[in-house]
Amino acid sequence: MNYEKIIVNILDSFGVNRSYTGHSYVVYGLLLITEDPGRLEYITKSLYLDIAEHYHTNWSCVEKNIRTIVNAVWDSHNTELLEVIFNKTKRHKKPTNKEFLKYMYDYIVYSPEDMISTDRLLSFICPISNRHCEALSTFYVRLSQIMESNPVSKENA
Repeated sequence: MNYEKIIVNILDSFGVNRSYTGHSYVVYGLLLITEDPGRLEYITKSLYLDIAEHYHTNWSCVEKNIRTIVNAVWDSHNTELLEVIFNKTKRHKKPTNKEFLKYMYDYIVYSPEDMISTDRLLSFICPISNRHCEALSTFYVRLSQIMESNPVSKENA
């Protein structure tokens, strides 16, 4: 399974694109966690240091930039995905970096493949607010479902 593509698509679905410095840190960190889930237990002493070494920075920059990603994801308007991954309606506060990485890891590793298909995580960013657009995402998901159920034959095209 291509975990990197799945992680990037999930972040994109939250309106978190590659312009965030922490985007690369989260992607790389989650890839390290998929290789060794034990890294989640020691994120400050192990995971942050490994990410910092890879990107030639220090662990505190890694921690701060991942926190920025957590804030952006938590404030996104993709309520359905927030509910699926983080069970947001039952949480009173945003997750810590460790909790965020754990929820993301659990989602990408333990969810059925059809639930996290890279084709289903369409993300459309509003050109005005530069945030996730729920209406466009819903429209294109429904359109793709219609197209799948009513394929156009080559004779009609």
